[in-house]
Amino acid sequence: MHDVTIDKPYFRWLFGGFGFQHSEANFTALMPDDFRDQRVLKTFAELSPTFGRVYAGFADQSREQADRFADYYDRTFRKASTTLYAVPCAMPALAETLDAEEYAEKVAGNLEYLVKERGCRKIRYYCLTNELMNGGRSGWFARNPEVFKRFNAALFQAFRKHGLDIPLLASDEPCTWMDRGKVLTLLDWIKDNMDDYVGAYGTHWYVSGRNPSDPGLWEEYNAYFACLVHRALSCGGKRYILGEYGFKPARTPRDVMLQDVNFPISQPATEEESVLAKCEIGLAAMNQGAYACVDWSFADYPDPFVAEDGDTPEERAAYEAAKCGFRMDAKYNKFGVFRWGSTDRDYRAYAELYAMGWLVKLFRKNATVLQCSFADPLLRGGAVLNPDLSFSAVLVNRGPAKTATVDCSSWKTRVDGAPSLDKPLRRYVYEVGSVPYSPFGDLQSPSGTVEARDGAFSVDLPAKSIVFLTTDYEDRRPAAVKDVRLDGGVLRWTASEAPEHRYYRVFHEGHQIASTVAEHLDVACQCGDDARVVARRRGAVATSAPDFRVVSVDRWGNEGK
Repeated sequence: MHDVTIDKPYFRWLFGGFGFQHSEANFTALMPDDFRDQRVLKTFAELSPTFGRVYAGFADQSREQADRFADYYDRTFRKASTTLYAVPCAMPALAETLDAEEYAEKVAGNLEYLVKERGCRKIRYYCLTNELMNGGRSGWFARNPEVFKRFNAALFQAFRKHGLDIPLLASDEPCTWMDRGKVLTLLDWIKDNMDDYVGAYGTHWYVSGRNPSDPGLWEEYNAYFACLVHRALSCGGKRYILGEYGFKPARTPRDVMLQDVNFPISQPATEEESVLAKCEIGLAAMNQGAYACVDWSFADYPDPFVAEDGDTPEERAAYEAAKCGFRMDAKYNKFGVFRWGSTDRDYRAYAELYAMGWLVKLFRKNATVLQCSFADPLLRGGAVLNPDLSFSAVLVNRGPAKTATVDCSSWKTRVDGAPSLDKPLRRYVYEVGSVPYSPFGDLQSPSGTVEARDGAFSVDLPAKSIVFLTTDYEDRRPAAVKDVRLDGGVLRWTASEAPEHRYYRVFHEGHQIASTVAEHLDVACQCGDDARVVARRRGAVATSAPDFRVVSVDRWGNEGK
């Protein structure tokens, strides 16, 4: 008997991909150059998520702010062909004081500018307001569903008037462990009263008050998402989107400001193991039929600041950014896969990047979700078959180390008769006891390959680990980066034109000093104690730099010459 059996479903189970909430798209004016190039844009390029959630097109978005978002879109979502659903962080005023049609016209006008003038055509869904908020009053629309309906109807008509093919998503409500009955009742109300306006259904889900090391949560996750997906499908076959998810700590009386933080921040000893539970939530949603799953979030917010308008560009940028997550309050928001320490310049990745990163990278849109069954109750996971017939699977082992057998024989041949596992599977490992942290946030390299015979293979699973297996790669060596030169303490090189290129790794005397998407690097800052090497050349212009090396890294993680 095999530990894991993977079957092709009897119908094509369309999946839209894993991704993140991308609040950083609205904070670009606050970013230092090194954080932008070496963390935000570099990590996005490496993962290239095919689904995401953004704050965009909301009623009080200024043209300046819309242009900043569109500029970020050009450098990220456009290149990755990321499908987006947009939402305002919160409505700017109390709904009972707003004219629904006037409000909807502002939203439609802003979205029309982004879509038609700036070409942000991957904005696919729009939600009235984040977590049914209205100003600072969380859940106000849940208590006033008729007003919720009126505003959605106004958006529906305004989008049609402006020629926007952007379906509405509802309800985007937070769905905690203890109030799921209420949420299901709300979805029933939406189904019965405003289904004509809704293009897709969605909720958020955060687990609090539970231990992420509890292996029994897996069955509860699956039962819960099966219920939500079937509720959505009963509404004319519409899809369910998991718009945010994760673990949250309980708030304490010591909190002096609104906090939105990762479970491990309040309980750091749990960080490495809580990643297993985070991945399991997303996998359960995918396996039960969710169209897409959004992790909150990609980057931490910057450290809290006082948001007030002013005369300087810096004050204006901070004031505009406050509309996207702060709402003029001092909010401590640290829930990304990497840090944004504005004061201490701490940009390190959290442990979950080395697992959630691979989930986002390998489980993309337009994949067929395969059916997985597990003989071992401490194993769980998921698998997909991509349109190019490459295969990706993830196995989460909650128990001791073991060698698991995996049977894929029921679908081992392609339409043309060639075996679908005709090349070795690359194996990437996230192990709780040995997280593969990188000072540059680079995803871990493969730890060998696994050979399949007749559609079956065996794979070693460390204790408390996540193992990713994929044929979605090419063995290749990116071309050498040309014209590497030192120019007054700044290393420069010629941009790679290869379509598979994602970012650069920079080495000094054989040691990596940075990963970046830029074609330049201030090596006087990056080399630290070796700054003297740069200092003696600081007066030189465009000299050769034999002790520096720059290599291209492609979409499959292959490092260049």
